[in-house]
Amino acid sequence: LADEVVVLDVFPAREDPVPGVTGALIADRVPHENVTFLESFAEAVPFVSARVQPGDLVLTVGAGDVTILGPELLSALEG
Repeated sequence: LADEVVVLDVFPAREDPVPGVTGALIADRVPHENVTFLESFAEAVPFVSARVQPGDLVLTVGAGDVTILGPELLSALEG
């Protein structure tokens, strides 16, 4: 189980967005005590890097440009 969950907005890959379905809606519906919705990678990088401790595992999961989030987090953590 996750200690903390961060949800960003929904990225519609090849399909049309589903009206009313947003990252904020998903974050509100996740049955977990520590769920945070953030609007952008620019918010996510400092938010996550401020909370990560040695030995923690950080997973970035999603579609689209989520692949840039991992390297940005590593860069922030390496200072």
